[in-house]
Amino acid sequence: MSRETVSFSQSGPTPVCVDEGALPSRTGCYVVTLTFPQPTQIGEITFRNYYTWAVGIHVLRVAYSSSANAGGIVGAGLLGGDMGGETTWAWKDPGAWQVGVKNKIIMPHPHTETASHDFVSVTCLESRVDWQDVIGLRLVLRQPSPVWRTFFIEEITAYRELPRLPPFSVPIIAQDGQGDKNQLTTPLDRLIEQTRRAMCIPEDESLEGGLSGGGYDLVALQYAS
Repeated sequence: MSRETVSFSQSGPTPVCVDEGALPSRTGCYVVTLTFPQPTQIGEITFRNYYTWAVGIHVLRVAYSSSANAGGIVGAGLLGGDMGGETTWAWKDPGAWQVGVKNKIIMPHPHTETASHDFVSVTCLESRVDWQDVIGLRLVLRQPSPVWRTFFIEEITAYRELPRLPPFSVPIIAQDGQGDKNQLTTPLDRLIEQTRRAMCIPEDESLEGGLSGGGYDLVALQYAS
């Protein structure tokens, strides 16, 4: 079953400069704004990277109240209430935006191409604030390296729910109380068995006991038999 996506309008990337007189082409920070037609729940944002070192996500939300003022909508997202039957949101109010994800590194080495074109997922579980009743998201793109003059993200998709986990792929072999000892009941048993074989440790010895017949002396930095 396909997952439900959330429609939005996108603006940007818009360059961000500390010095207003700086050239926008030389900034190391861009902002992409996603605007949702109505307050909605977001579970995951996915996109394709293009030389972006890190991404931050700022959230603009509304809060619903039982009071009658402002049409029942109050909170950080509202500016001036219901004006002429049309709700005006505080897009330009810095205090209305909450930092959900401060700085998620998606390109581990900014000066090299590692993960520069990877597919990236950011879920609501990584956020400091809930992604409920969201009307706007700002994706703050950062690239401190002067090597890449152009960086951005593309193929942005918003999903309402969290991603569904794939089924567990490691087969679990059931074991009776008097069953064969080679039948492994848990993935940890399988991992221990594979580690024993790789290290040539007999099955009757514990992994915590170290290698039988010799080992590497960390003090003398030499192999002792």
